Amino acid sequence: MRLRNLLATFIFVIGIGNYIQAQDIHFTTWDMAPLTVNPAFSGSYLGSFRVGGVYRDQWFGFEGSQGNFTTPTAFIDAPIIRGLRKNDWVGIGLMFFSDKAGTFDLGYSATKISAAYHLGLNKKQTSVLTLGFQWGQGSYDFTVQNPSDVVAQDVTEFNMLADAGDPFQDYKVGVLFKSLLNKRMNVSLGASGGYLSTPRVEVLSASGTSGGGGGVGGIGFENPLLLQLHGQFGIGMTEKWSLTPQFFYQTKAGASEVSLQAYGGYKFNKDYTLRPGIGYRMTNNDAVEFLLGVDIRDNLRTTLAYDLTVSELAGSTGGALEIGVSYIGKIFKKPDIKPAILCPRL
Repeated sequence: MRLRNLLATFIFVIGIGNYIQAQDIHFTTWDMAPLTVNPAFSGSYLGSFRVGGVYRDQWFGFEGSQGNFTTPTAFIDAPIIRGLRKNDWVGIGLMFFSDKAGTFDLGYSATKISAAYHLGLNKKQTSVLTLGFQWGQGSYDFTVQNPSDVVAQDVTEFNMLADAGDPFQDYKVGVLFKSLLNKRMNVSLGASGGYLSTPRVEVLSASGTSGGGGGVGGIGFENPLLLQLHGQFGIGMTEKWSLTPQFFYQTKAGASEVSLQAYGGYKFNKDYTLRPGIGYRMTNNDAVEFLLGVDIRDNLRTTLAYDLTVSELAGSTGGALEIGVSYIGKIFKKPDIKPAILCPRL
């Protein structure tokens, strides 16, 4: 029985390791969680500060998921100082996320800080090239309390708890190019690379729990490089109507995800814009993405997204629901206007 327990433990943890190596957090509304995608987004907007977040329920409505497939994230960033040149500036950011998946509460949480240097390519800053860097600490954890969740019912001694243990460090770099092509068209293209140091994650130590000693031998793996590409193209078709096609791609350890989306925009008045959209995500779990956003003035953006699974899992999953919000605060100093003395001609 002891040998069977050890073998079950080993097989289970190896499976967990393979899953983690090939997976990373992702959001349908990736542009609402910018610092999870590219550190070059830090301070890349017009305003004093920005705060926001996204909540994702991966298998919303799926009987048996019990709310375990969830990913909340929150961030704040700001442009803080002018750069080495008059047209440059520096932005910083802070973000947090916590991912929980499945029966075993497989979790991945991290807190990261970022900095970006925005290089204005012309005097009007209509074209900007940005380099970003991010550093943070992350950790994995999982819990198994019922042996029958892992192997046969007769494995009664298997009861493992893995806690956060020692966090691992993560480094990420990114580049971003933004340009206002004309009064009605703009483009944004970016790329980032994460887990640059391929940090080693200890899933199970010798005691059968992370961070302990004695018995089955340590089990761990290296977190492979994560590559992400993204882009947006904004088109103002009329004074009221706009169109924004965009794409997102990421790959890690041979597992890839491609998401193609398009938002429409209808401006009711100067304060409210409705942004309905549609998208398609191509992975092993393909999905049609239904998108809806509302912009209030030019500083508050809200989004709602629902992924409808169309792969072979369509009959087993309830899709994924996302809610996102982003607010840009503007604290601008009022201009100091010198008094003018008018001397009309006599």
